[in-house]
Amino acid sequence: MNGSKHDRTGGRTEAVTVRFAFTPAAAYVRAARLVAADVAAHAGVATGLLDEVRQAVGEACTRAVLRHRDRGIDDLVRVEFSIGDRFVAKITDNAQDLRARSNGRIGAGVGGGDARANDHDAIEEDTLSEEITLIVLGGLVEDLVVTGPDPDGRTTVSMSWPLPGSGSAADH
Repeated sequence: MNGSKHDRTGGRTEAVTVRFAFTPAAAYVRAARLVAADVAAHAGVATGLLDEVRQAVGEACTRAVLRHRDRGIDDLVRVEFSIGDRFVAKITDNAQDLRARSNGRIGAGVGGGDARANDHDAIEEDTLSEEITLIVLGGLVEDLVVTGPDPDGRTTVSMSWPLPGSGSAADH
């Protein structure tokens, strides 16, 4: 990783992207947080925002890990950091929204098609946990976008922070 490229006037001359993926296990969320803080520091994110970056990436990665675990998915959680006009963090999971997959019928994916009471409670609990995580993220990050699920069932949490010289430092 070489951080962002600057010309002599402080303008960015090329975008840099760092990508990695990890097994959906809580043990790897800490590593993702550390990488996020390191890449953000190299990008030039203000020192006062580094804890926010670390915490927000940790929350988004924890959300992805829990979504994978709760749905029994072993696919990797994907993380991407882009350095351009802003520092952008994207965390992508493969755990399609249960409500979207069930076509309005709770438990439609369960054998026999009949929802059990605890299936409904588990889905409501998962939805509440995700909503709380998104509320926490919304409190941490001004620029937060959640997209998905896409046709492949992926959901992405995108967050960004201003960089010096980007003209958006006053936005935060």
